[in-house]
Amino acid sequence: MPISQNLSDHYLHSRRALAHSLTPRTWRDAATTLNRGQVAVWVPIRVGIAIAVVLVAGGLAGRGDIAGFAALGALTSAFCRADPYRVRLPKLLVTSGTLVLFVVFGGLLGAAGVSMTVQVIGMAIAAAVAVLVLGACRIAGPGPVVMIFAAAAAVGYANSLHDIAEVTVVAVIGSIIGIAASLAPWAFDAARVIGHDGGAARASVWADLRRVTDRDLVTSAVRVAVASALAAGVAAAAGMAHPMWAAMGAIATLQGLNYHLTVHRGVQRFIGNIVGALIAAGLLALPLGYWGAVVLIVALQVAAEILVAVNYGLCSMAVTPMALLLTALGAGLTPEVALDRVLDSAVGVIFGIVVGALTIARHDTSHHPVVSAPVVAAR
Repeated sequence: MPISQNLSDHYLHSRRALAHSLTPRTWRDAATTLNRGQVAVWVPIRVGIAIAVVLVAGGLAGRGDIAGFAALGALTSAFCRADPYRVRLPKLLVTSGTLVLFVVFGGLLGAAGVSMTVQVIGMAIAAAVAVLVLGACRIAGPGPVVMIFAAAAAVGYANSLHDIAEVTVVAVIGSIIGIAASLAPWAFDAARVIGHDGGAARASVWADLRRVTDRDLVTSAVRVAVASALAAGVAAAAGMAHPMWAAMGAIATLQGLNYHLTVHRGVQRFIGNIVGALIAAGLLALPLGYWGAVVLIVALQVAAEILVAVNYGLCSMAVTPMALLLTALGAGLTPEVALDRVLDSAVGVIFGIVVGALTIARHDTSHHPVVSAPVVAAR
């Protein structure tokens, strides 16, 4: 087939995909579709306990300003929740190591005082690396967004090598606690878990990492890098205060398994961020203090972990105020920041959907009306 014909066919396919993202039915389905399957409770509770432990420890030590980095490390417990324990352990170690390296990377950018342009490019490349590593090792969970969140937080905090060392140490401690929380049932009831694992072999991390060169994975990584760079770049050029939030919006949107799910994630994230921002504005206006914020952060994180299996929009309603409260522990945010979150997220969602449409695979017809695809949020 001539190249011109290929380009013409791709253009029509992309245009149809974009049109799909704008239909009222698509938005209605994204907002109202619920997964009525069994909802897990104990895993979210373990995640909440891990975060509570590190935030309480940080408060008692008088270091609430960096306790948020320990909480991000503790989010390791939210990954690999469906894997058998023998398979989960090496994957959690990869997740933890990657997150800590992203904290170091962000800290180096912050301490070096690089320009916003360098930050945008650096974070885009880092996002692609996260997609490759997590994808190659088949690590399911909150995804690369957590890694970029940790790196962006480190950029804002670190002004020296001492600062980098501090946030790295607390991220490591938080990760260790997160891993312990995830594996706690295995440790407390080894006999039952061994039988439950069914003799599952341990994951070979080195063998999995060889998949980073897989064509589909590389394509996904490049798509995420481009979308995040464009979103953050436009947000920065428009004078938005938190351009990396736009990058995270694009990354989260592109975690859909196909274009249909990409659009649904984008719509759900946008709607969830609006409602979540209103909640956050109200909470930030209250004199919560450190301990009041800790209670709400833990409760919102548990709610998010439960709701993610139901509808990503509902999950975003909890994640948005949780993330802003967590950031406020060290940055002292005001209610006005909630509007920034909505605007940045909108920019990210738009670029995620547009880049997804422009790079859509020829065989991806999940958004066609004749195709029936289950709407399940990919984490």
